[in-house]
Amino acid sequence: MKYSFYGILLFISVSLTSCFEIIEDVTVHKNGSGTYKFIVNLSQSKNQIDKIRTQDSILQYKVPTTATIDNKITEVKTKLQGIDGISNVTIKQDHTNYIYNLSCDFKNVSSLNNAVHSIWKTYDKKAPAALTLYSYENGIFKRNANSSEVDHLTQSANTQIIEMLQKSDYTVICRFDTTVTNGNAMNYTVSPSKKAVLYKHDIWSTIAIKGKSNNNITVGQ
Repeated sequence: MKYSFYGILLFISVSLTSCFEIIEDVTVHKNGSGTYKFIVNLSQSKNQIDKIRTQDSILQYKVPTTATIDNKITEVKTKLQGIDGISNVTIKQDHTNYIYNLSCDFKNVSSLNNAVHSIWKTYDKKAPAALTLYSYENGIFKRNANSSEVDHLTQSANTQIIEMLQKSDYTVICRFDTTVTNGNAMNYTVSPSKKAVLYKHDIWSTIAIKGKSNNNITVGQ
């Protein structure tokens, strides 16, 4: 048997009432360094996940134990600590409410891309060979989510999983030292201070629709 995030999602989706949230929070300073936070909040699906944990397997998928999850989290932390330009790595896990919070500092966006790619490869054997999710040059910050890189995930999702992901939220917050002056951030909302932008949409649209969360954001120098 094998462990599968989709196997667990399939079980949760039976009722089609459960949902969860992913939050990507990036702070970028003038020199390109910053802080990255990634939060997975499954607390709204707590009751379904509690049921999952009483079973050994679901639909031929192995249900991971708490020890297995902890070992995988430790593996992620160790990998991140070994990436050049990544520091202050912390991972907080709440196995009661199913909230998982990763935070790290990065020297530049190249280091951040390497960190995100490392995490992805830890959980997905079909992850792309390289990843350039973020870029920052001449005051332009870009988040480039290439949906072709997750085609293998979207193509394997059944109707129930798609419906559940459509009910779940993906939030991206980008924070800067200076104000946002321009950009084609049509899917982002600029904060009152104009030093942060917010993107919030359902998870399925975020990962499956090309260009949905792609944006150039110009910040003052």
